[in-house]
Amino acid sequence: MLVLRPIEMRDLEDLVVLAGQLDSMNLPSDPDFLEKRIFESLKSFDTGRRGGGIYVFVLEDLAAERCVGTSMILAKHGVPGSPYYWFELSTEQRHSQELGKRFTHTKLRLRSTEDGPTEIGGLILDPAYRRNPEKCGKALSVVRFAYMSMHPERFEREVIAEMLSPFEASGENLLWEAFGAHFTGMNYREADHLSARDKRFIADLFPRDPVYATLFPKRVQETIGQANETAQAAVRILEKVGFHYLNQVDPFDGGPYYGAARDAISSVAERRELVLPGSEPDNPDDLEGGSLALVSAEGPSGFRATVLALDDDGAPRVPKESREALGVAAGDRVTVTPLP
Repeated sequence: MLVLRPIEMRDLEDLVVLAGQLDSMNLPSDPDFLEKRIFESLKSFDTGRRGGGIYVFVLEDLAAERCVGTSMILAKHGVPGSPYYWFELSTEQRHSQELGKRFTHTKLRLRSTEDGPTEIGGLILDPAYRRNPEKCGKALSVVRFAYMSMHPERFEREVIAEMLSPFEASGENLLWEAFGAHFTGMNYREADHLSARDKRFIADLFPRDPVYATLFPKRVQETIGQANETAQAAVRILEKVGFHYLNQVDPFDGGPYYGAARDAISSVAERRELVLPGSEPDNPDDLEGGSLALVSAEGPSGFRATVLALDDDGAPRVPKESREALGVAAGDRVTVTPLP
C-alpha cells in the first residue's frame, strides 16, 4: 500500500536518493541541505505560519518500508531579503519598408519581487512506480493542492510551478552557457546551488536592461520556455487542473513558469468533505480503469492521503487497511480530491 504524508527525519536517506535524480535548486543532492529542509518542513507543518514555510511530502511504500517519491510546496517564493527572480518574455516587432523585411524579436527582462506567490515543485518519482495503478505521479502532484484546500490561509492566492528546460547530455544548459555564465563566471550547477542559499548575485551581476534572444544561437532560442521530456507529464497534469504558461522563464535554465489562481485550481475548488461510513467494503474496487480520487485526512498521526477508487455515486471505497493508514474511523471526516 502507498501512503502520502509529510516528510520525517527518518526519511533523509531516501530523500537523498530521490534528490539525486533531479539535483535542482529546491531539492539539491546535498545531505546537509536536505536535513535542514526536512527540519523546515516539520516546523511548517507544525506551526503553519503564513508568509513562509516549506511543506515536503513523501510517497511511502508501506510494504517496502521506503519513500519512493516526493513533492513540495514553497508557501511563499519571494520574501524580504530573498526575492523571487524571473525573466519576463516579451516580443518586439521591427519592420523595414525599404528592405521589405519584418522581424519579431523575443526579449528577456529580469524581474523580481519580495512579495511572491506560492510555488510547487520538487516532484520526483522512482521510475519503478511510474506505471503503478495508484497513479503515483498524479497523486504526488495533487496532494499539494489537497493540502492547500485544507489550509488556504497558509498559502498565497497565486500559485506557480517551474518546469526544467532541456539539458545537454553533459548536464550543461544551453541558455546558461550562452547567457548566465558570461555574467557570473560560474557554471550552471555552481550558480544553481548558490542560489539555494543566497540569490543576491543575480541582481548584482545580471544585466538590468532587456536582452534580445535573437543574439543567441538558434538552438538556444528554441529551448527558452520549453520543458524537458521528463517534465512533460507534470505539465499535462497542471494544465488539466487549470495552470497556464505565464510567459515567464527561469533566469538560470530558461524553463517555463506555469501559474494559476489558487482557488481556481480544480483540485482545490472541487475538493469535498464527507463523513466516513461505518461499513467497510469487503472487496475494494480494482484501481485499474475506474475513477480515482485522493482521500486525505488529518488524524492523530497528522496529514495522510492515499489513492482510492470511487463508487458509482462518486464516494470513495475505504477499506480497513486504508482507514488504518489514514488514521481514521467511522464518523471521521475525510477530504476527497478527484485525480485529473
